[in-house]
Amino acid sequence: MPYEHGISVVIATHNGSAFVREQLHSLVTQTVPPLEIIVSDDNSIDNTLQIVQEFTSLSNIPFRIFRNSTALGFRDNFLRGALRARGHFVAFCDQDDIWDSTKIAMCTRYIDDRAVSMIAHTALCVDASNRPLRFFSQGISRDGVKPPLSYDPWLTFFGFSIVFRRDLLDLWDIEDRFTDFIVPGEKIAHDRWVTFLAQIVGQVVEVDVPLVRYRQHGNNLFGDGKRARDPRPRTMAGGSDPYREATAAMIGIVMRLPDATTRTFPLFDRARAVGFLQRALHQLEARENIYRSASRLDALRRLAELVTSGTYCAVHDGTIRWRSIAKDLKFTLVRR
Repeated sequence: MPYEHGISVVIATHNGSAFVREQLHSLVTQTVPPLEIIVSDDNSIDNTLQIVQEFTSLSNIPFRIFRNSTALGFRDNFLRGALRARGHFVAFCDQDDIWDSTKIAMCTRYIDDRAVSMIAHTALCVDASNRPLRFFSQGISRDGVKPPLSYDPWLTFFGFSIVFRRDLLDLWDIEDRFTDFIVPGEKIAHDRWVTFLAQIVGQVVEVDVPLVRYRQHGNNLFGDGKRARDPRPRTMAGGSDPYREATAAMIGIVMRLPDATTRTFPLFDRARAVGFLQRALHQLEARENIYRSASRLDALRRLAELVTSGTYCAVHDGTIRWRSIAKDLKFTLVRR
């Protein structure tokens, strides 16, 4: 279906009264206003929706408010909210952050380019009182445009930092998305789902400007991406199963995307995308064989073969995955 020119903001709320007022103020004072603000509330029991209602009477920006009678969780709440968007681009918005007043203006520069499927930017981490903590780059070091398949297949840009083409959500039923490789047992998160689709079918614009103040506080669902690492050596086979299952599902989706995908995303190359993901899956399976080896000597032999064959080279840019080598080597040296 045709979408209206502009950017729809989708803010997913749930008991967000502590911070949502500041975030809403940053949305309605954008130098270029969004096409609309969609509030998808996940059955809040505080006064979040009352605060939202106050802003609807103070702003000329159209507000569309939806309340889930049963909480869906942030993944589905964001995606279902995005499916309601009328704009041809969509911006996910966390209830507790603060947007730079130029975010919509800067992202609008790129939305007329049919080759662009997503825009991603940096951020500034702040504390609960909006005091700066650290720069959050997400690997973005300069402004630029990345062609399809330029990222690790499992890379994620955080939801608050992406603006994406609405047509991405029409490529595949969100109810049929695969299991999250970071949080097995849940369907893939909204931002990981969009990042996967976006880099398969189009270009990603990177903007090296912190367009969001990413608030860190005691109730964050996720922090600034610095996940605690388990200090214990990996000792059991099957540890890569969530990644292997997700990657196999990615391949299946790409193979079954409609032939008409290229009408909306002219850079989509099915054969190249499938090959890209198949190489990634092969790497995971080859590494898993190290952990299934019958002995330390056999594990060392397998590891050496993978190193010399280039299997540890990242499929998106050919760089050597030194951390993966170190992790697998540590396992082989400590196993009995």
